[in-house]
Amino acid sequence: MIRFKTGVKVRNFKALYRFEGYVIEELICEEVGAQINLRLDGRSRPCCPECDQALPRNRLGKSVVMDLPLGEGKIVWIVYPTVQGFCRNCRCYRTTRPKEVHPEAKATWRLMRTVSDWASVAPATRVGAMFEISDNTVRRYDQKILESDMPAADLDNLRAILIDEKAVRKGHNYVTVVINADTGELLYMAEGRKMKTIEGFFESLTLAQRANIEVVGIDRSGAYQSAVESHLPGAAIVYDRFHLMLNINVAIDTVRREQWRDASKKKKIFIKNSRYILYSNYAELDLGARERLDRLLAVNQPISLAYQLKEQFREIFNYRYKGWALKSLQSWCEMARQSGLGSFQRLGKSLAKNAQRVVGFVEHQITSGRIEGFNNQVARVIHRACGIQNLDYLFLRLRRETVMR
Repeated sequence: MIRFKTGVKVRNFKALYRFEGYVIEELICEEVGAQINLRLDGRSRPCCPECDQALPRNRLGKSVVMDLPLGEGKIVWIVYPTVQGFCRNCRCYRTTRPKEVHPEAKATWRLMRTVSDWASVAPATRVGAMFEISDNTVRRYDQKILESDMPAADLDNLRAILIDEKAVRKGHNYVTVVINADTGELLYMAEGRKMKTIEGFFESLTLAQRANIEVVGIDRSGAYQSAVESHLPGAAIVYDRFHLMLNINVAIDTVRREQWRDASKKKKIFIKNSRYILYSNYAELDLGARERLDRLLAVNQPISLAYQLKEQFREIFNYRYKGWALKSLQSWCEMARQSGLGSFQRLGKSLAKNAQRVVGFVEHQITSGRIEGFNNQVARVIHRACGIQNLDYLFLRLRRETVMR
């Protein structure tokens, strides 16, 4: 064991390990780590950590916290004296601590910020191994830093929002999210996907903030539409492209399943494992996939018709004038009605009733890119955190992805 008393060598650490109101008394270095013992600076007096008023020395003690590693990844422990006294201003007992120490964690602010920075780009298990702490501690430090640093959402200048649901755990546990359609910023997240879930967001807004919202992009969920109509009567509702194409894919997959059940053993060979190529754009498929798709469409007329309806529906989003888009949608709904395919007939009937909301993207410039990007961010954050059970922490991590990047 190497021991340095207060002197020249200890002073070399003052720039790195500086604690206001304290001075380094002793540095103890071992192979596994180091311990820095502090003492109160005689020129300063104990103060309440909340109101900064002078604190009487009713009781003395010591506390230990973890700090940034020293040298070749050596753990550093800071041992500092504490003073407990009754604060007359706060009317309660307070315990002193260096300002550099987090009030609710056995660690310094700088260590927790460093861990948080690493947690944003690397898996929690790897970050924990770097600092010799558990992955749960990594997540806890990260959450406390985000709670401290995360700026509040700007709800006063909100023009357009996107409402979506997202499965965040195995077993299809859903959360409802609200995203700023102009900036991609995550504004709200709550467990569930019912009407009362999204009402929590609307009720948190002032009347002036609600009046500023002009457009709401949603899927065709009846619960969300009812909540928007009730709380934002002046806002236009637009069905976003991402969810509309999901509806189309569900319809085409229904046709595929029906044909699989009725197909002969010979024709099932063409239908097997065809879901992906039926969902994809023809231009994005490689040569082998295109050949498989061509053979399938040649031998199965219902699937061929369903695929043509999907591709024709996609063309609606290429229009730049609402009148043309509306006319194209009406034509598509009529083709769906006459197709004889039950899933497309039902979808066409529903879209025809809400045609203005389907083509509203032309007028209000609501795109699906924000939703698609957010879904990718959710998957990335959950992977890096090695699973997140705490929804408050998940919300903060996603806020960092959408705000602080």
